[in-house]
Amino acid sequence: TLRATYNPNSPKPPVQEVRRTATNWQITPTRRRWLSIMSDDKDAQGEGDEVEQQEVLASMGDRNEESTSPVSMVRWRGHLVSEKEAKILKHVFDDMQDHFGNRKCESPNIKFNFDPSLFLCKNEPYTYRSHPDPTPRDRWHGELDFTYTINHETYNMDYIAIDNVYFDLNPKYDGEGKQIKDYGHSWIYVYVPDEVMSKVKQYFYTGTGWSPSDEGLADDLNAELVSIPAKIYPAPNPEPSFWTRDVEDRANLSFTRVGSVQSVAKDADYQKIHRGIGVFAMSADVPGRENRKPTPDYEDAQLMFTLISARTFGPAIAVAPVVYAPRLRSPAS
Repeated sequence: TLRATYNPNSPKPPVQEVRRTATNWQITPTRRRWLSIMSDDKDAQGEGDEVEQQEVLASMGDRNEESTSPVSMVRWRGHLVSEKEAKILKHVFDDMQDHFGNRKCESPNIKFNFDPSLFLCKNEPYTYRSHPDPTPRDRWHGELDFTYTINHETYNMDYIAIDNVYFDLNPKYDGEGKQIKDYGHSWIYVYVPDEVMSKVKQYFYTGTGWSPSDEGLADDLNAELVSIPAKIYPAPNPEPSFWTRDVEDRANLSFTRVGSVQSVAKDADYQKIHRGIGVFAMSADVPGRENRKPTPDYEDAQLMFTLISARTFGPAIAVAPVVYAPRLRSPAS
């Protein structure tokens, strides 16, 4: 059955009103490199020249700068990565292991990590979000990273994958009937099964000790779906990729890149809801004081999602999009 979620309020992007537009986002070299890896495959082969190797080393934020041991590098889908990075990429994206919402994996071997800090000054680089203006003094923010356990070894990555989600590429309109320009450019709705979102919240609580709030999320009890306003990086950052399944290759689960989410959202042929696998980065905000770090004992954390890649199986004809307040006709006088 179709669902029609009615929201009587005007839609807002997935950030507080004090945020600037997403085009002002500044991201670290490490995140920029990972976004590029997720964005598209490359035809490059071989070990790479010294310049490319140095760029990879410079962007490996968790590498000990004083270490003199060489880093073995390999190609993953044409991108030069370390051997350890290749293992986690293959595990999650090629072998599709430890995905939330996958019936073959009831308990992903993932630990959520979160350590909030005060917002930085708006003149300093900030990793994932636009600079607050004015800078809030009562919000602490942290980017999540995830520890995967594979064959008794641990690997850290900034992403999780969630299966059987729905990407809403339908244009959105406000209460005045005007199209929302930011929709499909800096954010879109992603609908996640309620039981899957509950598991993500459970993992967040177990790994971090923080209780997740429902702020920013909307439950559709009839459809058993949760609506997430997911951020998407616009250019000049590497834009999130949109892939479709290769229907001719029935023996393997393979996908072909169509374009960025932003470019596909402008194409009338794709302006519908698509079912697929979402790759997300996550962050969280918690209330607190400027001179005192908040603790999980007293405050809940607001979860936020950034879509990195969408791998789709086709349109979802049985799911209806979120509908915002239509203009009501004036009664006849």
